Amino acid sequence: MRRYPYLILSLAVTWMFLRGSLTILSFVEGLFFGIIAAIITRAIIRPDVVEAFPRVLRRLPAFLRYLGFFIFSVLEGNLDVTYRALHPRSQVHPGILAVDVKGRSELEVTMMANTITLTPGTLTMDVNMEMGLMFVHTINALDMERVREGLKEVERHVRRVLR
Repeated sequence: MRRYPYLILSLAVTWMFLRGSLTILSFVEGLFFGIIAAIITRAIIRPDVVEAFPRVLRRLPAFLRYLGFFIFSVLEGNLDVTYRALHPRSQVHPGILAVDVKGRSELEVTMMANTITLTPGTLTMDVNMEMGLMFVHTINALDMERVREGLKEVERHVRRVLR
């Protein structure tokens, strides 16, 4: 049980939020149920997973920043696409951009590609790991520098979460 304190504490805090009660009693209940869950699942959970849990907690702030960035990007993309669809004079200027992904892990490239695809106005068309390129379609090719900066921002957030 010595390897489980972070897991038990996180379960206790989760219990408090699920109960909607941020009291000492609720925290103690969470500790109790966290300990029971740890005892029941200790034969299932591998030791390397438990040892990696503190590293996951250290990455939590970076993940929360990524999540905020992602939500903002999706909202901004939705507004842009909606504006282009509803305004008769607004035009779509499609273009394809090749993004260098050399030296990135498959997980980093996958997370980048999914983030790009889920953001309205952009789409990951193809990833070629041998060439080290990801091809991204955008509806705003007139301002490619802005698109490149946005993709670099995605890459920075993904790198902070995964490294």
